[in-house]
Amino acid sequence: MPSLRHFLLCALTACIAACKFTEVELSNDHGVTAVQFQDLVVPDGMKMLDRYHESHSREEAGWRYGHYVYSGQPKLDDVAGHLLLRMPQHSWVVASDERPDDSTRRLRFTRGRYVAEYTITREHGSTVMVIDYKTQIESR
Repeated sequence: MPSLRHFLLCALTACIAACKFTEVELSNDHGVTAVQFQDLVVPDGMKMLDRYHESHSREEAGWRYGHYVYSGQPKLDDVAGHLLLRMPQHSWVVASDERPDDSTRRLRFTRGRYVAEYTITREHGSTVMVIDYKTQIESR
């Protein structure tokens, strides 16, 4: 028959295990889990949204995919101007610059087989910038 000491030890071990699991589970709700590629430009004042996995990325053997969502207070044209100035400094070439309406701007940059598409919108006094980064598949 198990002793009281054995029972208490098992109960304490189960409690510690539950606390550790909760601690790990909570820590995954905070912080950035998407890794931003070093060759992307993000203007000051823009913060990555990742708490609910809005942003995510993957890189394997030269293949890259990223979807990043940022929010901040800089004005739409200031963000676009910064990107148009700084992206070429990282060897990106401007492929297109579109303004479908007053509150949206789309910029597309290419570098080798990589493409970075920025969609910048301004609504309700806040700027949202979405970056879609991908590796183009070469057609033969």
